[in-house]
Amino acid sequence: MIYLDNAATTLRKPPQVIDAVVAAMGSFGNSARGTHEEALAASRVIYDTRCKLAALFGCKRPDHVAFTCNSTEALNIAIHGCIHGGEHVISTDLEHNSVLRPLYRLERENNVKLSFVPADRQGNIDYADFERLLRPETRAVVCTHASNLTGNTLDLACIGAFAHEHDLLFIVDASQSAGVLPIDMEQMHIDVLCFTGHKSLMGPQGTGGLCVREGVDINPWKVGGTGVQTYLHEQPEQMPTRLEAGTLNGHG
Repeated sequence: MIYLDNAATTLRKPPQVIDAVVAAMGSFGNSARGTHEEALAASRVIYDTRCKLAALFGCKRPDHVAFTCNSTEALNIAIHGCIHGGEHVISTDLEHNSVLRPLYRLERENNVKLSFVPADRQGNIDYADFERLLRPETRAVVCTHASNLTGNTLDLACIGAFAHEHDLLFIVDASQSAGVLPIDMEQMHIDVLCFTGHKSLMGPQGTGGLCVREGVDINPWKVGGTGVQTYLHEQPEQMPTRLEAGTLNGHG
């Protein structure tokens, strides 16, 4: 059988991935609660994974790698947590509905204004259109790195330079590119990188996350369920706890 649906989920995981999940199921406790060996084992693996992802994506601080269930959740956290009523966002015609639906919700419920860089019939865009669509109230650029439908890739360095020049947030959907194409958040001026684990990173479903540049404040999308500062009425300020409500998928 030739499997042709890897852009949705990679099927043939490396045997090391399968072995690691099986081992974790029999040895991991809750990484956020407890100092017993099973909890510490989970904490070590989770922190080591943060470090590896930070190195892979050029994120300066491993504690600014927050885990989610998938890139859809990561994009919802980033979009709802960074963009406010009355602001303007530039996106593109190449987006997945994981980007579009949160944006349309903000447009509908929070008076957020949207503009889309058009793509031609071959899926190409004109990068000068970003400048053309810029407004005084523009807050962010939100775009994919690679289209899940056409395979077209966007020049993140070019878009990031535009966003950096105009002091805009740059939020990237790397669902299709993480693990395939090189990504460097510093060089590409990416503020929030959203990724999933179950595609070309060869992980299990139910894994993903976002890497956040230091200094970018994201209002938590979910609150509650932390193993630290449980007396607070609000979600703790420090990363990554600020964006990780509830028990992590340590096995994943």
